Amino acid sequence: MLAAVSRLMDRECGRHFTKDAAVVARLYDGNGCAVLRVDDIAATAGLIVKVDLNGDYDFADADETLTINTHYWLAPANADKEAEAEPWTRLEIVPDNAVISIWPAQQRAVQVTAAFGWPTVPGGIREATIMVAREIRDLEQAGMTLDLQNMDQVQQLAPQAFSMIQRIKAQYGKLAVIS
Repeated sequence: MLAAVSRLMDRECGRHFTKDAAVVARLYDGNGCAVLRVDDIAATAGLIVKVDLNGDYDFADADETLTINTHYWLAPANADKEAEAEPWTRLEIVPDNAVISIWPAQQRAVQVTAAFGWPTVPGGIREATIMVAREIRDLEQAGMTLDLQNMDQVQQLAPQAFSMIQRIKAQYGKLAVIS
């Protein structure tokens, strides 16, 4: 039940609050700007950013691997220094770095290898997950049948549980990017 509600919270917020067990490589479209939005990056250990400078859709060239704090910064700058650490969500080009001034305006131009997700599950997410799971357990004990497919359509949650989900979405939900 907790795992199902946890996935519900992930889906409602448009992100996952766990951290990848190992680094994985993901591709991003360049945007011709100095700032690139990426999926939540949980840690800098194993972080590698490569950019396709010559448009060949291959990241093997030696000059295509960027160096953190030399070619790009992670943003928000103090994400890992808050009382409750948050992920980095953007790559910002360091001005005058002599390699790249903007992210190439090309599909699949940037490869980021990282542990994605959140550094740790936020306390609010953990508490809300427990609260909603308890509510659903009580509904099931009252005779309602629930599974992962219809869990987010439950209309009978207590007002405080519904309100908690709305506050969680407002605080932790991924902002929509308008192109």
